[in-house]
Amino acid sequence: MRMTLTDRKVIFLQGPSSLFFAHVARSCRKRGAETLRIGFAPGDHLYWPRSAGRYLAWRGTPADYPADLRRLLERERPTDLVMLGDGRPYHRMTLELLRGLGTQAPTPWIVEHGYLRPGLILVETWGMGGMSQIPAAFRASGALEAGQGAPGAAFPGSFARYAALDVGYHLANLCAGPLLYPHYRPYAEDGPIREYAGWIGKGLALPRRRAAATRAAARIAAHRGPVFLFPLQLAGDYQIRNYGTGEPLSVILRRVMDSFAAHAPSDALLVVRQHPLDNGLARWGRQVAQAGLGDRVVFQDGGSSAPVMARAAGVVTVNSTMGLEAILKGLPCHVLGRAIYALPGLVSEGTLEAFWSAPRAPDAGRVKAFEAFLRRNYHVPGSFDGPGALVGAENLADRLALPPPPVFPHDEMERECLPS
Repeated sequence: MRMTLTDRKVIFLQGPSSLFFAHVARSCRKRGAETLRIGFAPGDHLYWPRSAGRYLAWRGTPADYPADLRRLLERERPTDLVMLGDGRPYHRMTLELLRGLGTQAPTPWIVEHGYLRPGLILVETWGMGGMSQIPAAFRASGALEAGQGAPGAAFPGSFARYAALDVGYHLANLCAGPLLYPHYRPYAEDGPIREYAGWIGKGLALPRRRAAATRAAARIAAHRGPVFLFPLQLAGDYQIRNYGTGEPLSVILRRVMDSFAAHAPSDALLVVRQHPLDNGLARWGRQVAQAGLGDRVVFQDGGSSAPVMARAAGVVTVNSTMGLEAILKGLPCHVLGRAIYALPGLVSEGTLEAFWSAPRAPDAGRVKAFEAFLRRNYHVPGSFDGPGALVGAENLADRLALPPPPVFPHDEMERECLPS
């Protein structure tokens, strides 16, 4: 049975570099809602057909945005706002303004790739990561969630499709942005030209990278002592920039390696794994090699993470979803930053120095309850492109039709997200 969105007006801000938000808007319109897209760049318009609803191009400066948005909200009277992530500058300003409106504010819905993967889309309100409602809501629930919630689905992925959509978005911005949106600036640390140059370099080095990944996998398999994993995140990811330790990722990496060298058992091995979507410009392998740990550390670029996870004694992370994956597998996990899963009973408490010699596994019952809580309340099946996009759009529209979850005090969220 299709949920109804009669008398609802939904405003969409920036979304994935795909037609996903247009699919969601059409699904909302089928349910009786009015939809409007605020576009900040030509790429936003590129993936917003007329059938998705009205399009409003915003061409002001960042300093103009809060006042312009307030006037827009007073004129349009939306009930809901939908955005991809909470880290982009305009999304952060939007959420700050909405918090100031109190109970009069429309509900902000934040979507992202699911914490639980594959085939699930995250749906939160008011913030994610270090500003998420999830830790406080889980505590308030008493961790007594029944059932497992919606399962994910293995929607076929395609890096070529993802890359083509991304190139189309940024190419539109590069060609038409200076004329049509003169104040728009890319939100990513690495602009598209630099980003694509990195990927071209990775492509040219593919045979060498594959050979190195094979050697790294062999070294990990042959190691007889405890193995610890440190999965690198994207240095420009807002989870690192906004909810990390306050340090650049390169500094965090060096701190982890120095701590391992000084405090880990002498027969332990540290695996530093590069993020699969890293553009390669940071030269993480070189930084690992120059740390002076010799054969006590392995840099892994490519290949499956399953073998190292299967034999890991523990995982150290800033706030990667691989930390949650480790917890769900029953592995000890130490969190350096702020993460939704940095809760007693889930992560290994104490210092990083103590973790290397005494990693503490999570409580199995609490892990099961937390996973069920996430599935039931914060995920819907689908993906941002490909066959799962239409499925995800329908499921997200249904989620918008449900009452939003309760809002917990901001200072309570702050405490809950801090590592123990």
